[in-house]
Amino acid sequence: MGLLRCARNDLKKKSLLTNYFLGIDIGAAASKAVIIDGQKKIMGAGVIPSGTNYATTAAAVQAEALKQAGLQLADITFSAATGIGGRNAGADSYHGVIICDARGVNLTFPGVRTVIDIGGQGSQVITMDENGRVINFNVSEICATGSARLLQVVARILQISIDEIGPLSLKATKPSSFSTSCTVFLETEVITRISQGDSPEDILAGIHRSIADKISGMSRGVALEKDFAVIGGGALDIGLVQAINEKLGIETLVPENPRLMAALGAAVIAAEH
Repeated sequence: MGLLRCARNDLKKKSLLTNYFLGIDIGAAASKAVIIDGQKKIMGAGVIPSGTNYATTAAAVQAEALKQAGLQLADITFSAATGIGGRNAGADSYHGVIICDARGVNLTFPGVRTVIDIGGQGSQVITMDENGRVINFNVSEICATGSARLLQVVARILQISIDEIGPLSLKATKPSSFSTSCTVFLETEVITRISQGDSPEDILAGIHRSIADKISGMSRGVALEKDFAVIGGGALDIGLVQAINEKLGIETLVPENPRLMAALGAAVIAAEH
């Protein structure tokens, strides 16, 4: 009977490994897809701009992940979606971004208990337990000031690429000060600072401090606990991550591809369905 039980367990394990699970995150700025196997190993992933047609975008980013994994859509056992356009993704189930963020980070960094997600539309601070279950959270108001969208606005004004912002901001000697928390007025303030002779480096460092102030405000009422992770498009900006660390007095972890965490979390949820 022992040998038969072992044979059944081996068969179940092999069957599990042949299953693949898809997670899709249709965000305001970018859409992401992740495919994992039964052992929750990432097999393929894709990131593309979201565009205006979420259904078309979902199909495109899904195709990118399948291509990287060397799979066909028929190979996917179950799928889950999240994000602002996730309900248009054609997935088998839909889940909130905060839940998916937590599950994705938990798989990537099991020791993390606080997640700071800086997305294209807004930001959120999330605390979770050792199993990736959300304990508490706070989200930014409907304003781009606390999101990665503000970085795109400033990059356009300064006529630099989004990839230049982080390294350039670290060269600041006297970070600019901004008095408003409204994105529309902040754009005007940036133009004023340029006319007053503030350097791009100082302006960018000041913008990072402004976003960090927003994150700090959001963290009030949420019991922050080690370890910390920063995810989302804003996490690609080394200057912004440093500003958050300094403002909150913490050291944060950043995943290799921080934009994939919600899609990864959706894939994990799909695998556990």
